[in-house]
Amino acid sequence: MLLQLPTELIQLVFQYSTTTAFLQAAFSCRTLYAIASNCREILLHHLYQTPGLNEDLLPADSKQLFRVLQKRASQQLYGAQFTASCTCFHFGSLVLDVKASSLAPSEHQTFALVYKGHEDIQLFRTENGQLQLKACLKPQRLQPGVVEVLRTAFDADDGLYVLQRFTSTAEESPDSEHPFIKQAFNTYTRGQVYLIRYSLQSRQDPVRVCTFPDHAEYEPLALAAAHRDTFAISWQHSRESEEYEVVLYNSQSASSAHSLSSAIDIAYDSCVLVDWTKQRQNDDVHLHARLASPRFECEKGPVIDLAFNDRSTQILYYHRAQTLYRSFQNIERINMNSFPVQPTLYQNSSLVQFSDSLRLLFSIAIPFYGTHATRVEENGHSRCQWKYLAFGIATHRTEDWTVACLLKSEAFCSSEHCGHVLNLERGRRFLNWTVVARLWGFQDSNNSLGCKVATSKHGTRIAVANWNVLYIWALQPSALIEQNSNGYYPSLLQSPGSAMVELRPLVIPLYAVCFKLRFTDVEDELLAITDRGLMYWNLGPLGRGQRNTEELPAWGDSV
Repeated sequence: MLLQLPTELIQLVFQYSTTTAFLQAAFSCRTLYAIASNCREILLHHLYQTPGLNEDLLPADSKQLFRVLQKRASQQLYGAQFTASCTCFHFGSLVLDVKASSLAPSEHQTFALVYKGHEDIQLFRTENGQLQLKACLKPQRLQPGVVEVLRTAFDADDGLYVLQRFTSTAEESPDSEHPFIKQAFNTYTRGQVYLIRYSLQSRQDPVRVCTFPDHAEYEPLALAAAHRDTFAISWQHSRESEEYEVVLYNSQSASSAHSLSSAIDIAYDSCVLVDWTKQRQNDDVHLHARLASPRFECEKGPVIDLAFNDRSTQILYYHRAQTLYRSFQNIERINMNSFPVQPTLYQNSSLVQFSDSLRLLFSIAIPFYGTHATRVEENGHSRCQWKYLAFGIATHRTEDWTVACLLKSEAFCSSEHCGHVLNLERGRRFLNWTVVARLWGFQDSNNSLGCKVATSKHGTRIAVANWNVLYIWALQPSALIEQNSNGYYPSLLQSPGSAMVELRPLVIPLYAVCFKLRFTDVEDELLAITDRGLMYWNLGPLGRGQRNTEELPAWGDSV
């Protein structure tokens, strides 16, 4: 129908179309492509409405302008909801255990998959858009029994921590009718939780094994690993659900030989970081005093996820239905050799000016982008300036609406006292933040999972999975961190009356519930662990919207 119109009317339609619709129409047939790629005025019109720097546009001819527009559209993911390709990996008759499986940080490109009812762990690596089976980890057992993998976590020393439950298949003792023996035997048959650390760097290294007799009646809810010797576990009592705590463990250097030649027992020092049972009892006594404290917060249940931060000097706590970590502790000064004092629990909350008349309490994630610059001042002294960009969300206390934003913080220091090494994980320590962009389309989660947030390696993509829908925002972090001082974002993308940039998302239905989300080392590649398998998404411009299903590679060599 469009081809039946005169060229002048087609050009008018192109001018009033969105940039995405304009490019889609241009590539639908040769006639429309010729009209679109040769109309200089229309191309400049769309370029001025698309994020980018426009200094060198005027001398360019129509063909060059069209190529620039294509490149910009690709960077901004225009139309990617139609071209993004997805491969969903299945496992035959096996069902993926989404809680026990884990994704390593994006720089390692490794992930561990666990299947329900199976005790082996498969390690995969992503390279050039392909999944490669790296290893198959076998459980360590001393006697006949059943092993259930509960949680896995990667550490910073190229190791994998695994929490397992071992249930013996030994026959019941004849004296088990005695009440005390029967109670002990019931605990025994319920299974024993123990931890194994595999070294992924050296296959010859023995695995390290430890048990937790002090938590025989507890269930592990979360596991985080700092490095070879330090890890943390969130525990909840198996019968008293209101009893839960987080314990920090530090392996001792001395270890005893294990009965298995391929394993060694490790002893550890431990410290209860947070005991919410005791804290709740104290709340009953000191409720009014705590209400006046800036660190007071309502109970949100047990910790369901943990993460070490800032070279393992902090630990972050995640609760049910929460998108970002809710609280944190500084643990660098804990002395495990003496009776440790529980460090202060801080709330992840910062008061930020959202508009001229409104300030909101933001929960702010660990920064995903930062810059460092050294400048010499007029007096001859040099100063360093640090800037950080982070994702944050806030909910209006009375009107109950939620907003997601990108926030900036900065600090100065003398060049002599500066390490000159960018550490994004330290950027969250700053207290003063400024909203630089609003992520339109964000919807707060109304389920127990919360939203899953991932950022790409170079900070040009932010992805948020809300149950079964994926939202992706394209960014230019270098422009946002400078509050659009170079005019990269056109005025139509700026909030009226403020310098805040308004960004719109790419929305992709997953048709599966997303539990974990990571970018690979490529900006346009995503991995998602879902209830329907492992999903690999490619958002690049060369896709054709394929939806493929593949079987994962066969089992590899065991470690």
